[in-house]
Amino acid sequence: MRERDLRFGVMLATDRHPGQSEADVLARTVAVARRAEELGLDDVWVTEHHFLDTAVNPSALTLAAYLLARTENLHVGTAVTVLPLHSPVHTAEQTALLDHLSGGRFRLGVGRGFPGVEYDLLGPGLTAWRAGLAEPLDRLLAALRGEVSADPALSAVRLTPPPLDPPGPPVYVAAGSPASIELAADRGLPLMLFFDKSAEAKAEMLALYERRRLSGERPEPAAGHAFAVFAQVCDAPEDARRLMRDRARFILSLNNDPSRLAGDAASAPPPVSDANIGHLADRLLATHPVGPARTCAERLAHHVRASGCTRVMCQVEAAADTGDVLRNLERLATEVFPAVRHRLGTAPARVTV
Repeated sequence: MRERDLRFGVMLATDRHPGQSEADVLARTVAVARRAEELGLDDVWVTEHHFLDTAVNPSALTLAAYLLARTENLHVGTAVTVLPLHSPVHTAEQTALLDHLSGGRFRLGVGRGFPGVEYDLLGPGLTAWRAGLAEPLDRLLAALRGEVSADPALSAVRLTPPPLDPPGPPVYVAAGSPASIELAADRGLPLMLFFDKSAEAKAEMLALYERRRLSGERPEPAAGHAFAVFAQVCDAPEDARRLMRDRARFILSLNNDPSRLAGDAASAPPPVSDANIGHLADRLLATHPVGPARTCAERLAHHVRASGCTRVMCQVEAAADTGDVLRNLERLATEVFPAVRHRLGTAPARVTV
């Protein structure tokens, strides 16, 4: 399959539901990844969070390495590695190593995350978050190209091993602002877009990307752009609403976690309240592929068609029970994804939704 073809995958955020242990969450993560491969999905993406009770994976690279070892065909990527918290050169080394060990199945997504306490405890402080992604990203890309140091005295230093297929696997850039979109476009890197953007907003972001890329005569990115959505097949409307209210509560609680550093009042997240939970749940229900299989297929096809993104990252962990998560994944793989391909004309599938 070509890198720019339509690909379906899951995003595993290691979310912890009430009453679950860390072992419960990580066991579910591995089970979902292995089932995704059995069902013929293309990709699994893993996240990185620090010092949170609600998400238990502090190392996207480590979890990606483990899942690569437990699978044979899946591409596994990070969504994202919080690059300013890591040495860019060391991240390039690990990327090249995973590229070799997996036979080219690893993908690296990078971003700067939230301005949380991890920037004080793991990184050089909040100034590094404010400085943005440009400097560490450029050091990472240079190292993958074989330019480990700009110091002439170290010009002979190279990554060992180098990438399997230089300059290495596609590097995705998490984007939520014009500045991050332009950063990716200037470097010819694909975007990674997240849950808060509608299909129309994604289209506008990709249009900005193309204008910027063409103005600098940059080549097309090596892979299609990626986007994340909540994806939940629910035949009963009350089940869909309950699950999305849970997700809305989770998102608002995450954004208000004490580990997040306080910013200015204008950028403060909305508080956790019944009204805000209801408002966010309504938006998720109206725009994300949540509901009956036919609705999920229609909305997912709309996101792909409207945005132009071709790598789909489905967050499938809305339910607390692992069995429910696996059943949702199976329905997506057997009912929804073939229907999306059929609607988009990318496969001659026979579908029933």
